[in-house]
Amino acid sequence: MSDDKRKDCRLEKNFRVEIREFRFPLAKQPSYEVTCADISAGGLLLECRKKFEAGDKLQVKIFIPSLNKYHPGFFKVFESDAGQFLQAIAEVVRVDDVVPFTSWHIGIRFLDIDHDDWNALRNFIAKAH
Repeated sequence: MSDDKRKDCRLEKNFRVEIREFRFPLAKQPSYEVTCADISAGGLLLECRKKFEAGDKLQVKIFIPSLNKYHPGFFKVFESDAGQFLQAIAEVVRVDDVVPFTSWHIGIRFLDIDHDDWNALRNFIAKAH
């Protein structure tokens, strides 16, 4: 697309993602399991059965096998793929119907993410290309 404003390289991967609205009390917000269509160092494109609105804030947990291999420091010693994820706070920036009233593509951008996790994600994406 010529109007594509994304500056980060996108990687088409179907990682499992858990999202919940970032509203307090956070523990009382329902969690939704969704799939990402693509991922970048700046955010995700999610396939979701719940419609969110642009501007909504989300807590995002992305399960990425082998992510620890790209982490600095001692995380590299963990070789098990089980439980490897990164967490972030993100904002919904785009909502598109996939199947009207049933399924949406939700574009989100990271607002707050641990710096080491972000670097591991960038390294993971770079290595996958």
